Amino acid sequence: MKLLPYLFLAIVIITVMVAGCTSPQPVPQPVVTTTPATPIATTPVTPAVPVQLIRDWIVTTFGVQDGTAVTYPTTQISLTFNPDGTLYGNGGCNNYNGPFTLTGQTLAKGSGITVGPLVTTQKVCPVYSAQENTYLQILRNAVAYVVDGNQLTITDRTGNVLIYKT
Repeated sequence: MKLLPYLFLAIVIITVMVAGCTSPQPVPQPVVTTTPATPIATTPVTPAVPVQLIRDWIVTTFGVQDGTAVTYPTTQISLTFNPDGTLYGNGGCNNYNGPFTLTGQTLAKGSGITVGPLVTTQKVCPVYSAQENTYLQILRNAVAYVVDGNQLTITDRTGNVLIYKT
């Protein structure tokens, strides 16, 4: 008879151990699906690029110090506008390209424009580097342009000007 309580105790211990060694079945989690929001394209409204601007232009004159110090390029500097809002050219040594935006504003110096950021090649041209740096600085700071026949004038925010011919 003394064996019966020990047997009962052994069965309880084994049952507890077996129950502890089994893992409960995972409860399936509900699947939640969300539809991502559809982005709405917001394209800034910019005026169409005028056909008279979409040309190949060559710089004839720089007007620095608010246009009072006139200089003439010692090498050919070019600029071409594309209808897709990009431009490219050669600064006298390095090629450059980038975007431009017509702002639609009418300013005292012409129609509003912004240029850049510009990307340039990195050739070393000691003779033309100062001229090219001045040219690219004025172009990057452009705020207005005027096309008059075969002449383009670009003015920057400090009054410096670039004058081009086709």
